[in-house]
Amino acid sequence: MVGNDWSILASALAGIPASLLVARWFVPLFYDLRLTSVYDYLARRFDRRVAFLNSVLFVLMRGMLAGVAIYAPSMALSVVTGWNLEACIVLSAAMTILYTAGGGASAVVWTKMLQATLLFGGALFITIYLASTLPGSPIDWLAQLQADRKFNLFDFSFSLTHITFWGSAIGGLFYGVAFYGIDQVLVQRYLSANSTAEAKRSLVLNAFYSLPSLLLLFTLGSILYLFIQTRASEIPSTLSGDQYLPYVIVRYLPWGMPGLMVAAIYAAAMSTLNAVLSSLTTITVNDFIKPSLRRPRSEGDYLKMARWVTIGWGTLSILTALGAQHLDSQVTIAAVKAASLFMGEMLGVFLLGMLTVRIRAASVLRACWVGLILSFVAGFASPLDALWLAAFGTLSTLAWGGIEAWISPATPAEQAAKKPFTWAGHRAARSGMPESVSLP
Repeated sequence: MVGNDWSILASALAGIPASLLVARWFVPLFYDLRLTSVYDYLARRFDRRVAFLNSVLFVLMRGMLAGVAIYAPSMALSVVTGWNLEACIVLSAAMTILYTAGGGASAVVWTKMLQATLLFGGALFITIYLASTLPGSPIDWLAQLQADRKFNLFDFSFSLTHITFWGSAIGGLFYGVAFYGIDQVLVQRYLSANSTAEAKRSLVLNAFYSLPSLLLLFTLGSILYLFIQTRASEIPSTLSGDQYLPYVIVRYLPWGMPGLMVAAIYAAAMSTLNAVLSSLTTITVNDFIKPSLRRPRSEGDYLKMARWVTIGWGTLSILTALGAQHLDSQVTIAAVKAASLFMGEMLGVFLLGMLTVRIRAASVLRACWVGLILSFVAGFASPLDALWLAAFGTLSTLAWGGIEAWISPATPAEQAAKKPFTWAGHRAARSGMPESVSLP
């Protein structure tokens, strides 16, 4: 927020209607199919090739972002403590790897609440403390923020090349549906619920609970901007946007508080990384290792494999984070935004499977590749704003798949066999079925 404004808030708020759509249409289907991995759905609806391709896309996306998830807070931690950046990266990741590998999904669940509480409390304290040092009243602050165009939330002009309300809201809705509906990190949480109703409730509440945190972080950014403006002569001009907050924490917070803020920064890093490592491990074991084995193994063997896979992914994320320090901050931000390049066509593939029985596996594979190629062209060879990329990839994949389904549809026998995996077929199968009953 120091170098940006509130224009991207609409994309974050779009997560609420996105979660409602996913709870209504995705959760019942996935839950009743008793999926271990969300990409099991693609294997059943189409074939292993489609599931494998989308698993690879997920692994590429989340593996890349795992390194960024370590690098960003480690850089802040280095500024706060004065420790070597490489040491902060290794230490932050190693602690998360150990308890994720040792405790599995339960470690992720039980630590999530503590980490979120610590992070929220730290952000709230910093916001209140910095605000108490600002001259003038809240009305004066709002006037200055407005004059400096630090809100810019309600820019209703339509543009494909820079952020406005429509690009933020529409792009955010597509990304939100993909994030809540087909990202293994989120899906594995609600698939562990005791019933469909509980899964829906946890998903929607998660989206609503994130709203206060989002508003707090945006407010913190605005207050930090005002704080820096009042002390411009004291703050080094060499600092980047990511370094302002840790610098202020060390230089201006009262004695003892920087240590607590270090804990909050660790909470942010570990909260993100442990969920990502757990999901990457689930996908790797279920979608890559198990199908490649000549004979089934015991659950104990799979557990040992999962622990080693977690350690492997954690090590790779450390290497990615160590490499990220050599990139300029804008490049790192671009790498995070590039996640939408993968999410669009993945969502398009799932929607093709859920919406129609007419499309064949070979057709959806081609549609996915077309969406992927077009998304990368739009992302790197056109001025299209990053917030539009998820919507562009989804619609491109749907358009190509729809054309193929119309020109060369599946046979009647194939359509009948795959109907239970569509929304229409699932709704018909559940008609009159008690909520607690799961389909085979």
